[in-house]
Amino acid sequence: MNKTVKDLLQRKTFIFSIVVILFFALIALLAPVLTSYNNPYQVSQQFVAAPYAVPSWATIFPQYHGLPPNVKVELQPNEPISRFNTTFYKVTIPAGGEVNVTYNLLWNWSSPYNIDLSTTVVTPNTNDFQINLFVNEFNIMSFSPLPIPPQVFIAPGKANAIIFSSQEATSTNSPYVSSLPSQDAFLASIELPKTLLPRPGVYHIVLSFQNTGNKPETFLVSNLGYSSLGLTYGKLGTDDSGGSVFAEFVYGARFDLYLALIASALIIGIGLIVGLLAGYIGGFTDLVLNAFTDFFLLIPGLPLLIVLISILDLTGAIVNVNKAVIILLIISLLSWPGTAKIIRGQTLSLRNRTFVEASKALGEGKARILFRHIVPNLMGILFAQLSYDVPGVILAESGLDFLGLGITGFPTWGNMLGFATNNLSFVNGFAWWWVLPPGIGIILLSTAFYYFGSAMLDVLSPYKLRGE
Repeated sequence: MNKTVKDLLQRKTFIFSIVVILFFALIALLAPVLTSYNNPYQVSQQFVAAPYAVPSWATIFPQYHGLPPNVKVELQPNEPISRFNTTFYKVTIPAGGEVNVTYNLLWNWSSPYNIDLSTTVVTPNTNDFQINLFVNEFNIMSFSPLPIPPQVFIAPGKANAIIFSSQEATSTNSPYVSSLPSQDAFLASIELPKTLLPRPGVYHIVLSFQNTGNKPETFLVSNLGYSSLGLTYGKLGTDDSGGSVFAEFVYGARFDLYLALIASALIIGIGLIVGLLAGYIGGFTDLVLNAFTDFFLLIPGLPLLIVLISILDLTGAIVNVNKAVIILLIISLLSWPGTAKIIRGQTLSLRNRTFVEASKALGEGKARILFRHIVPNLMGILFAQLSYDVPGVILAESGLDFLGLGITGFPTWGNMLGFATNNLSFVNGFAWWWVLPPGIGIILLSTAFYYFGSAMLDVLSPYKLRGE
């Protein structure tokens, strides 16, 4: 065993394969620790940042320099203003007067994807007032107990949430948008952030309280909340729905590895049983099993897989069954013949070896000979086939997902490639951070398993182990 391990460790390709396989295995095992998003395709886990946000580290490139991250801050009003309690500030407006409460926002980046503002105002029990919300000179919202569009209703004598969202601003709820030409108003949700926060600087957000009555009125106002989705996010950015690409990659690796290992184990199991029986028993059994194997070998695997999945989808046969289980079983049932052929050929060679003949002469049964003498000499082939089958299963499953026939409700590497390809454009920079990780992952993992299998096949060769 020490000689075997030493021989393996002398191979650079084997060491490379172990490093890569362990890397992806750790990613799969630690997925819940590495990210808090276990399914970025769910609506509740989308828009963690702006759609097509680039990775945070990509800002080292000139074209992404200055893009904003996720920003969420609470702004206090400027002095002079008196505090009412720990939550509110007190604002008293004289009869027929106006008082502005100003919040300063320090902005260090280029324009954001969106702008959300929120605060709470406790209004006096009268209809004689109006509140306007400004960002610099732009009157983005207006509130009144007796609203005239584009004013928005605000209840007198109550605590009211003052909320502005650039994505929901229209000519019916924003004075600034209503003043724009119709074609510009239609694009207001996209253009407003660029208009309000065009460049780095200090911006003044103002709540203007107007008292149209004939006596002083008192308002209570809280801190102002500002938030915007970042155009940079995390290790691998976001997809077209603002979902974390890193979470998709991690859970895609987890799913693909689990599926591939289980399917490969089934492929090896079926192929081993059929190949052993055909090769060792021989005769009519070999003829039947070999013909059965040849029949499956003639079937075009991926096209049949696509047809079967499509039929099962259309007929609703897999509505109440986990689709991953169906795909796993179909891939396994279509992929074992190659392994069976290899095992049969090696078994035919081994059954006439001297040590097998000696075991027969000593009266050992077929089962004992198979599992004590034949199978141990097949370990190199079994390890190699397992290693070759894993990337094959990953590629088959990824192919289905890429075509939209696989598991579309959960992130897999195939889904990532398929969805990214469908959304590639010059506008989003071809979303390289979305396309490259699954593509590189499939290439690295396939190469690593190939090198691993080749090394095991060579080192565990029965001839080499016996020094032949």
